[in-house]
Amino acid sequence: MYPITLNIENRKCVIIGGGKIAYFKAGPLLEAGAEVTVVSPEICTGFQVLEKEGKIRVLLKEVEETDYNDAFLIIVATNSTEVNERVYENASESQLVNVISNHELGNFHIPATLNRGMLSISVSTNGASPTLAKKIRNDLGKVYDESYEEYLEFLFEARMIIKNGSFSKEEKSKLLRDSIQDIYKYSLKERYRFLARLLPVEAEENISLG
Repeated sequence: MYPITLNIENRKCVIIGGGKIAYFKAGPLLEAGAEVTVVSPEICTGFQVLEKEGKIRVLLKEVEETDYNDAFLIIVATNSTEVNERVYENASESQLVNVISNHELGNFHIPATLNRGMLSISVSTNGASPTLAKKIRNDLGKVYDESYEEYLEFLFEARMIIKNGSFSKEEKSKLLRDSIQDIYKYSLKERYRFLARLLPVEAEENISLG
């Protein structure tokens, strides 16, 4: 398997299946800005709420090839082996397909992912043990806690200033290395000092720490 991060904003993503397992796959897609369509004769309460809120499109029917032939990404989460196999077989080679109940059928796996603002850490066992992947993700969550959200905002702002500043290539490399020192993770005051030294005096008051 080859790990990548996908930009699925405004891309059509189809979830086939209306149960709780299918529902849990919808959240990350919506957070990433995907256009989500759910195809199933019945849907769980969670999907009903998302539909009422206008966040997803729902087709209350048995799935047909025309429901997903133009989808960028397909997640198959039904309890029918026949349906799961048929969807995978009918999908084109250019489509991304994940079959929840049988990783061998799909062409990609969904890793267990930890999100802290702009920080994303994904763990995959290539289908060997999704349970272990989730445990490792949860363990990492104790190390990379919520404080990393604001820390990443600081690093992003610092990087943009350094990238667009009139520093030499060597200075930029050094400043980027300096920015990830632990002192900036734990001290808001030190973050301000670091950003301030990157800017002209008259621009310091415009610094935003997020």
